[in-house]
Amino acid sequence: MIKEIVGQAATSSGCGFYFVSSKNGYDFYKKIDGDDRRFLVLHETTNLKSADSYNFEIEEMTPEELKRDPAFQKNTDLVVLLGIDSLGELFLHEKSIFSVEENPYYYKKYVLYFSPEEREFIGDLNFSDLSEIILNREKFKGYKSEPSKPSIYSIVARLFIKLPFLKVPVDEKELKDVNKILSSELSDNNLLDFDSHIESIVMSNNGDMDLALTEYVNEKMED
Repeated sequence: MIKEIVGQAATSSGCGFYFVSSKNGYDFYKKIDGDDRRFLVLHETTNLKSADSYNFEIEEMTPEELKRDPAFQKNTDLVVLLGIDSLGELFLHEKSIFSVEENPYYYKKYVLYFSPEEREFIGDLNFSDLSEIILNREKFKGYKSEPSKPSIYSIVARLFIKLPFLKVPVDEKELKDVNKILSSELSDNNLLDFDSHIESIVMSNNGDMDLALTEYVNEKMED
């Protein structure tokens, strides 16, 4: 269901992608906005592979319609939806997640992880439902009191933080406030320091994912 939700988000009126095709677990989307072309690849797994493996497999699976487009390689986002056994075991996956997201070749890469409990919370909800939940103050208060506990708000917040094409559906002033709140809560939770660090870099670059990823890669190279 997570993959379907992300697909709904991508094809919503605010994001503007349309589904092209699916092959061996990879879903391909395209967005045309005037002369601007962007592409999205979704893949759901419980076993995260290396970045090189994803680069190779996408090259093999990409439909000819997209291969012929010269903008495909430089304007494509790969979102890997990673099912993990529990949020308490996130530390076991951090190194492999970093290695995929840091990889600068071919595609921009994002890993959105989720637990079985979070999948259950989503149930048969659709993307429109989740867009309302992110602004639900009562659900946010519950999440704030126990940020490391799986909840519908924990997975919805991560969706809006991780997916590069999503924005919180409010005006600019409220958007900044919500992002600050989410970032603050994540930083208070040692389990999710990984998300907090990435979000802080994005925020420092005013939401520009290209600049944020460049800064992050440079930072890791200096370590």
